Amino acid sequence: MKRTITSLIALTLFLFLNSSIHAEIIRGYDSQITIQKDGRIQVKEKIDYDFEDVYGHGITRDIPVIKKNSDGKLYELTVQVESVKDEKGITYNYSSSRVDNDLHLTIGDAHRTITGLHTYIINYLVSGALTYYSDHDELYWNSTGYAEKFSIENANSTVHFPEGVQTEGVKTLCYTGVAGSTAKDCTVQTEQNSTSVSAPRLENGSGLTIIVSFPKGSVEILEPKPYTAFENTWYGKIIFGIIFTILGILAFIWYIGLPIYIPFKWYWSGRDPRSQAVRVWYDPPQANGRPLTPAETGSLADETVDMKDIFGSLIQLAQKGYFQIVEEKKGDFKFVKKNDWSGDKKLMIFEKELLNGLFNGKDECKLKGRDLSTAMQKVTDSLYDQIVSDGFFKTNPQSTRTKYFALAGVALFTGNMCLAFVAFVFAKFMPAKTTEGAQQAGIGNSLKTFLTSQERQLEFQAKNQMMFEKLLPYAVVFGVEKIWADRFKDINLTQPSWYTGQNNAAFNAVYFSNSLHSSVSTFSYSATPTRSSSGFSSGFSSGGGFSGGGGGGGSVGSW
Repeated sequence: MKRTITSLIALTLFLFLNSSIHAEIIRGYDSQITIQKDGRIQVKEKIDYDFEDVYGHGITRDIPVIKKNSDGKLYELTVQVESVKDEKGITYNYSSSRVDNDLHLTIGDAHRTITGLHTYIINYLVSGALTYYSDHDELYWNSTGYAEKFSIENANSTVHFPEGVQTEGVKTLCYTGVAGSTAKDCTVQTEQNSTSVSAPRLENGSGLTIIVSFPKGSVEILEPKPYTAFENTWYGKIIFGIIFTILGILAFIWYIGLPIYIPFKWYWSGRDPRSQAVRVWYDPPQANGRPLTPAETGSLADETVDMKDIFGSLIQLAQKGYFQIVEEKKGDFKFVKKNDWSGDKKLMIFEKELLNGLFNGKDECKLKGRDLSTAMQKVTDSLYDQIVSDGFFKTNPQSTRTKYFALAGVALFTGNMCLAFVAFVFAKFMPAKTTEGAQQAGIGNSLKTFLTSQERQLEFQAKNQMMFEKLLPYAVVFGVEKIWADRFKDINLTQPSWYTGQNNAAFNAVYFSNSLHSSVSTFSYSATPTRSSSGFSSGFSSGGGFSGGGGGGGSVGSW
């Protein structure tokens, strides 16, 4: 077994080490720089770019147009691209744009992919590249673009002088490596009217820099233009000052103001108005002269629409004769349609949506195994709208809570833990009732007290079951249907017309209540609504230098 594993490992290593790993590489980077009499320089870059097995559209070339002197002052070069061709003189498609401090060239065809070796010859004219001193003039130029992800096998740069420049008056230095490097892994060769430097290989992120000094007065003086970044102009400073001031104010409000404001907001407008004390009451609250439905009552009492409210409404709708509840086996209910409700103007909007969503055009329906989330979401939204329309809330309580929960989520995301905690805690208490809403909620709570606190048996209601059936839906929305049924356990109740049990002859209030409670849980599981509840290192000096100084440089890549 060990020998087999060892053999597999050895085979894997052999295949890995002997497999050819293909990556992009620049085979040659040749830069021909001609210093003109008018002070401009003509640059001709020949880039032999090998995509190998990688498919691309072409290359990108970033040419810096801003450089910095030893005093940290910025100057702007004028770069004019004249042509981009291949080795046969055929013009490439290309586009240019200013990106930060670079002139960005995108060379190639977006509708065509290429691979293997391709040659790109870029010609451009630069104004402001030369530096003028008291005893000489100088070209300090990064003659290759930096390739961050791959190497340059051979780099060469040749500077051609105007006629009349004496070779003995020319001095040349070269540097290689990343920006700031003082390595000189390069060779210099000066000939009549030109000087050349070459580097055998530049590793990832390395470049070749050439510094050439020549006799003063050989060319016209063409200084680069001083450059002031937008943020350093007087109007830029004003604009950025305004922006930072606004951001500071917003940060103060966000991290300090809001965590303090929310508790005061709740104290001023989030608390319910005082209401008159209500004695124990056995009638539901009212709105506009009509008794509230169980769903409205339950939603008003706890300021939340939940499945108990909707199921309590179903019990009352069955009592009104729209359908019959049939218990086929223990805890397994189905609803059988009895009367049409489409034209009934007495029904509330949410009640019609509840019936339509439940039956969905059929005459019978079951709860088990059904996904009622979409239908119940409509009912929930309509019920919230109804209690606002009733005049019990100024705004939708669920929308109010959602706003503060969303605020808590954003605060948590931005690291504002104090605001997240405050918004989350107060979200539940922010929905505020109107004076009428507080009064009717008091009546609803008194009804709940009546359903749970009376000790005597209501034998006088047994003859017509009026009290039991009338208040059963309200007991369901309050979650006290078991307590309410227990008060009738010793009273012989007849089976209601809106309910058919397993035993047609007998009706037990406690058993029925337990079955209802189980069914509410099933209904909650199947119909729970789903909510979807922002410098260049350089020097205009005659002494010394380093890779990355002066002008030129930039980067090369593919796309």
